[in-house]
Amino acid sequence: MALGTIDERDLLLPLFTGVDEEPLWDTFLHRLLARTRAQRLHLFIRPGGMSGMPPIKRTIRVHGYAPSATPFDLEAFSEAGLLPYAALRPNRVYSLEETTLSESPEAIRRQRGVLDAAWVAHARFIRIVARGDHNAWLVLLHDRLDFGAGDSALLSALAPHVALALGLLMELRGLRLRATIAEDALALLGVGQAIFDASSQAIIADRIATEELDIQSTGQSTGRAQLRAGPMQALSAACRELSTAGSDARRTVRFDDRLGKDMLLRRAPIAADSPLSSGYSIGLVRRDRRENAKSAVPVVAATLGLSTREAALAEAISQGSSIVEAGAELQLTQETARNYSKRIYAKTGASGQADLVRMMLTGLVPFA
Repeated sequence: MALGTIDERDLLLPLFTGVDEEPLWDTFLHRLLARTRAQRLHLFIRPGGMSGMPPIKRTIRVHGYAPSATPFDLEAFSEAGLLPYAALRPNRVYSLEETTLSESPEAIRRQRGVLDAAWVAHARFIRIVARGDHNAWLVLLHDRLDFGAGDSALLSALAPHVALALGLLMELRGLRLRATIAEDALALLGVGQAIFDASSQAIIADRIATEELDIQSTGQSTGRAQLRAGPMQALSAACRELSTAGSDARRTVRFDDRLGKDMLLRRAPIAADSPLSSGYSIGLVRRDRRENAKSAVPVVAATLGLSTREAALAEAISQGSSIVEAGAELQLTQETARNYSKRIYAKTGASGQADLVRMMLTGLVPFA
């Protein structure tokens, strides 16, 4: 079956725009439910490499349907031999009659009990596999009316499109996860970043950069830093210069004279064949932030081979306290603090207080 113009408008368009919809694919699933006249439609997604994790689930049903029906359970149906979802051949549409092959009276009674409890008389289901070994199962259910050949043909025709949309969905979520991880790690260091075009318009900004530069949105994804006239002119000039400068070019802009805060700008590393403009600049700002001492001490102890008390002293020293001041904070006598410091230097190999601070700041401690 070939999908027609109406199918492309009513089903394919919501399928691809729905990868960013909350709830996921809401419009597409509701329209597919109406198109097939199913009473319930279930979507299960299992990302590749996550076979031991529960699937992502979406359920769409007609309003007021069978309030006494038990929730549809993919595992329970499979265990009863009604829907062996893991063994289904990809892109092939199945009915209950095709998978209910048991001749055992006991197995038949068990299957009948599962079907009756879930108010299921007829079903169509399909397994779809996307690039990256991502799996999706679409299940249509009805308690009275059977599905027709057109419904099966529609599911079959949609399968390659669902596979493509599923691959895009998982890739998009993976990219967002990577971005979240990177942004969170930078935030632990007090670092914020924003991307500016040649006119100094902010294209993307993370939370810290948005707050530090007071970026006010003027649309869905753009904004402009709300700076005083002098810093704003300096930012505009730097962005213009960097839009045609080499990759190693750097500019600094003091955006807050009162607090002495500066932004470092560099050319955005965008590939030559990217559809994005090559004239973007990345602006980096940094807050005065250090790790929480309570969470940092176990990391210091583990990475530098110190006892808990020694690690606490080393952490206090790295925060700018002298040995005596750090010892007082930890309720240690001056003699005990000095003895601890000697052990710290011996265990870490640090040549002095400055070297110890260097070891702390260039290791994992700032991310604690």
